Amino acid sequence: MRKEFLYGTLALGLVFTACKSDDLTIGENNGNGVAETAQTLYVKMAIKGGNQAGTRAAGNDGNPVEGTDFDPGLGESEVQKAYFVFYDNNGNVVGDYVQVELKDPQSASTADGTVEKYYQSVVSVGIRKGENKPTQVVCYINPTTPVDLTKPLYEIQTVTRKAVTRSADGKTYFPMSNSVYYGSNAGEIAPTIAVPINADQLFDSKDAALAATDKTIEVFVERYAAKLAFSHKDVNPFTTTSTVYATDGTSTDPEVVLTFVPERWALNAEANETFVIKSFRIPNAAGGIMTDNYTWAAANEVINKNSGNWVWNNPGYHRSYWACSPAYFTAKYPEVASDVDPAVLHQKYYTYAELENGAGFDADNKTPQYFKETTVGRKALDSENPQAAVASVILVGHYELTVAGGDAVKSAFYTYSRGKSTEKPGVYFPAQTGTANSTVAGGGSMMMRFLQELTCLYKMENGVHTRFNPNNADDLATLVGALEIKRPDADVIGKMKVPSRYYTLQLKGTGFGNIYVANGDGYKEIGDGEGQISLIAANQVIMQQVQFCNYYASTEDATNANAGGKAYFNIPVLHYGWYRASNKHTATSKIDWSNLQVGDLGMVRNHSYSVNVTAIKGLGTAISDYEAPIVPPADTKEQYVSYKVNILKWAVVPPQNVEL
Repeated sequence: MRKEFLYGTLALGLVFTACKSDDLTIGENNGNGVAETAQTLYVKMAIKGGNQAGTRAAGNDGNPVEGTDFDPGLGESEVQKAYFVFYDNNGNVVGDYVQVELKDPQSASTADGTVEKYYQSVVSVGIRKGENKPTQVVCYINPTTPVDLTKPLYEIQTVTRKAVTRSADGKTYFPMSNSVYYGSNAGEIAPTIAVPINADQLFDSKDAALAATDKTIEVFVERYAAKLAFSHKDVNPFTTTSTVYATDGTSTDPEVVLTFVPERWALNAEANETFVIKSFRIPNAAGGIMTDNYTWAAANEVINKNSGNWVWNNPGYHRSYWACSPAYFTAKYPEVASDVDPAVLHQKYYTYAELENGAGFDADNKTPQYFKETTVGRKALDSENPQAAVASVILVGHYELTVAGGDAVKSAFYTYSRGKSTEKPGVYFPAQTGTANSTVAGGGSMMMRFLQELTCLYKMENGVHTRFNPNNADDLATLVGALEIKRPDADVIGKMKVPSRYYTLQLKGTGFGNIYVANGDGYKEIGDGEGQISLIAANQVIMQQVQFCNYYASTEDATNANAGGKAYFNIPVLHYGWYRASNKHTATSKIDWSNLQVGDLGMVRNHSYSVNVTAIKGLGTAISDYEAPIVPPADTKEQYVSYKVNILKWAVVPPQNVEL
């Protein structure tokens, strides 16, 4: 005969927090012992789910408080199915998982200030002779494949899911699991995943369990999802100049006014998967996931390096405000688009083509969306390109522009900073076929601007090497015929990290005759013979001399509503750590990436974020290749978007305002 445990009066008060551990210390199997026969025992259990953390600046210290920083949301706590998995002291599964139908939710009492609601139910679980009696329990709400969750505790910490919502019965349900947090903000305490069951909380009858009002086991659960809403307001024109050269070499600088037209937004660098249980596992030096969890002291040392002073764990609220997502366990983060290898990286980087074809959301879509928990640690912040490692809102669109007060045009364009006396780059345009004349009336062409900078190409005249002069009609024709503006080939780039938006001046090939390259070792004719210079080496010399422009690509069809130079703005999502008292950043528009703490940026489950662009004033980053992953540039230090981030009940993060 097989006996069952009945778990009486399950009160589910959905508490959304964070915490985890397989290092739970329970004395002598909690005194529960081993089942000598199949038997039925009863436990009274309260399952509580927390509100999401809120919108306030958390007292300017990143520590949200009850009443102001938590938000229950709307329709985000529906329970379709609930499952319980029981464990012994060693973290091994006891019996079968138990499914419970939870109905008639009740409002939480005022004593549970961050708890949203709870449910009551009676459940049963069978154990077998010789099995250890249960000493721990994990609750899963609305799981997709519950059978996969019946793994030992040390294994369940690395089980992942690709989705954080599921649809059924015409509704959207949010998978949830035990809130993982540390029981104290001190000492060598490991995180708790499963909730302990003591011997005096096991009863021989259902009635006894129901009657034991002081023996209720409370389980707090949190959603897998992080919630984010995005909005934008005013777009301010970006004003700079072009440079137009006359045949005598003189130049004028007509004004160029660029207006950004938002098209779509998405969350870039989002983790590809999420853990079914919030993780505090330790990463190894190679970026892999270790079998041990951080102790509280070790985690706090990493999170609050250099006296960060952020209170990221709140045992009183049964939650923590940080976690290690799968993106945390990465050896190297991308510097440029060519570094994005889906087989290695744990994050998604969108291409413009994907967004144009429907990925992401319309730029005016203000409806909150749900994403996977995405956090990174010290390895990412200390990498060559931390900006690409963190979860960020990307806003893509195109530019419409005017030159010297003329009519608005939609065109591809280039920006080039060399020779500019101001911080703003110059704007230049494609050249007409076979010439160096701009395709945009009144503006300068990038070809002519590069040629004015070029000093390494020579011709032989009367036995003397003479530099090509772009102000000479014959020389200009030769240069235009021999050169093109393009992204340099891989063999020219070599080991350099060159973003896909970087274009430069390059020779089209060989066979141009009277062209020599001055490379610091005389004048070299292009070829593979003795005393000559290869085409690759010649193009390297030219690239190194004129450097790079940024190419803002556009569709060739100027009547297309989205024609015009493509660009994006990148907005790292601020987390509670940003609001710690020790953060010396005065504005999110200029992030000092070398002075960030773990926890300053990122998205944690069961937190609600809002990013509000209040003004767009700066110049976005160029999109030149529609098929290339959008990797925020390592060389960009400023964010040109005004925005604020709030974290709700869902824990709500404080407002951040930035002008782009």
